[in-house]
Amino acid sequence: MRMPSFASGRSATIKVATIAVLILVLLVPVGMIRSVIFDRSNNESVAVRDISRSWGGEQLITGPVLRLPYRGSNMTVYGSTYAQPKDAYVLSEQLKIVADVKSDVRYRGIQKVPVYTASISIRGYIDPAIIEKLEIDVAAVDWQAAELLLGISESTALAKVPLLAIGEHDFKLESGLRQVAGLPHQLGASIGEQLDGESSPIEFEVTLLVNGTGALRFLPLAGSAEATMTSNWPSPSFTGRRLPGSREIRDDGFNASWQASSLGRALPSAWIDTHSALGDVTGGAFGVRLIQTVGLYQLMHRAIRYAVLFIGLTFVIYFLMEIVGDLRLHPLQYLLVGLANTLFYMLLLALSEHIGFELAYALSAVASAALISGYSAAILERRTRAALMALVLAGLYLFLYLTLKAETFALLAGSIGLWVVLAAVMFLTRRINWYANDADAAGESSEPVP
Repeated sequence: MRMPSFASGRSATIKVATIAVLILVLLVPVGMIRSVIFDRSNNESVAVRDISRSWGGEQLITGPVLRLPYRGSNMTVYGSTYAQPKDAYVLSEQLKIVADVKSDVRYRGIQKVPVYTASISIRGYIDPAIIEKLEIDVAAVDWQAAELLLGISESTALAKVPLLAIGEHDFKLESGLRQVAGLPHQLGASIGEQLDGESSPIEFEVTLLVNGTGALRFLPLAGSAEATMTSNWPSPSFTGRRLPGSREIRDDGFNASWQASSLGRALPSAWIDTHSALGDVTGGAFGVRLIQTVGLYQLMHRAIRYAVLFIGLTFVIYFLMEIVGDLRLHPLQYLLVGLANTLFYMLLLALSEHIGFELAYALSAVASAALISGYSAAILERRTRAALMALVLAGLYLFLYLTLKAETFALLAGSIGLWVVLAAVMFLTRRINWYANDADAAGESSEPVP
């Protein structure tokens, strides 16, 4: 009796099990590539943090607050009164904010980080007479010590010293003044010389040139406010409590405008001391985040999820060619083709960091398809079969590219594509008698016992 020589190799059931094991084995290099993508993505995050520290991070700018020192009075437990210095704080009645945001790119090695420089004008007026509602004697106010405070997340990110204009007089906003709790760090200027002991409305304009990364937001702190922003960044994400009332997004930038009022604001129009401002009052801020529609590493994370589909479908095509074309392919040949499919993602990652995703994708797809097609021409015995494999790979790479670029419909496109692939495989294999194939394989590889 002669032992079976090729029964297990020709058995469809065992071959399918072998292919399944090979796919599981190939998940190891796929996982290694996924780890590389994760590490490179972390490097990008480190670059963003590094540039944010030196250039400027996310910026939040608040409307001006007027601080008015005055002589208050307190009563002792014995019923006698004594003078005590206190502060009254007043918010603007109206504000108009105009921001022109210019985006740029900074590099840390091969990592690109988008940044911006915002030229901001804040105009409005404050009515100090509102302190009468707090039962403060106007005569007790030390008008010469009045200060106007402006909150900003990172004063170190200012490209130049901000200026405050009141009438024909200019003031430089500086640090070191008494802060209002609950608001970002404030810059201020002493404006007592312009008040002349009067409580008439103060018209002002503040001009800023601030650097930042990621987001730019405003907290108007006014009875009514209007904010307008223009930018050359084509992919804004509007954030905060209020969405813009009108916006226009173009390929070369965007325009947006907001309207805000005091309704729902955490601060009153005027208060005494800082206890009323304690807590988080920045929840009413609004603005924009300058985002990248789909970043490189986000695209790579999406792409690597389809690795099993690429490997599995390629193996299915080879397996069908074995069944229909009476071929004998070794598991090692399947493994080499699977590794070629896996190498596509490593090539894509490495090239994308230097020449951009689109060109890198085209070169990686051509390189991978040429490698597999050339190898197929040798092991499949016919060039037509190798051409069919090249056509299948081209379709797969095109499907993956369109899915990656379909931001809103990525999940829908991927689901439909998978359904089409499964339907095609089911259609092509609908008439194959798998049991007969196994029986024929067993019969061909055995001999009767003499």
